[in-house]
Amino acid sequence: MLMGFGSNKKYIDTVHLQYNVAVLRDEKSYKELFLHFHNPLTRFAATIVKSAEAAEEIYSDVFLRLWDLGTAFRNIENLRLYLYTSIKNASLNYLAKYYKVQTVDIDSVNLDFLQQPDPEESLLISEFQRMSSLAINTLPAKCQMVYKLIREDGFSYKEVAEIMNISVNTVEGHMTTALKKISSSLRVYLRYDKN
Repeated sequence: MLMGFGSNKKYIDTVHLQYNVAVLRDEKSYKELFLHFHNPLTRFAATIVKSAEAAEEIYSDVFLRLWDLGTAFRNIENLRLYLYTSIKNASLNYLAKYYKVQTVDIDSVNLDFLQQPDPEESLLISEFQRMSSLAINTLPAKCQMVYKLIREDGFSYKEVAEIMNISVNTVEGHMTTALKKISSSLRVYLRYDKN
């Protein structure tokens, strides 16, 4: 199984690394897995706990538990899904422990895929990014999380349902709501035609 995230073009064989960690107790493979999943999972944790420092702590704790699994680590069939679910649960536990908060809110959206062509387009792109971020931030918390997991992290509806412990129909409903609200907010930009 080859895994990659978003615009990250480096793919690694997570199943092979997982085997090396579980059976051979190979620290180099463990470090490679740790670094591979670090950015998307700490970003995911930070959207829940609202703290980059806490997200790093949560991520490290989850990965330490993977090492502690020993040979049982080999039995995890979908490591990416397992890690997102573990991060979500650890983040919610962190909130419950330190802030007594049960809600989840997601911050900003990074639209790195937009390039910076000429000054006029740069200004429009900058405004589009600002309005996109604003539109996404005004979504209800679960809509935001569903949107980010599907659009930014590339999960399927079924995987998001497992991560969030909701039905696939609920995921579809959240995604439909998110897309309608975002497109409504960005209507003027979506109709822009340079010619």
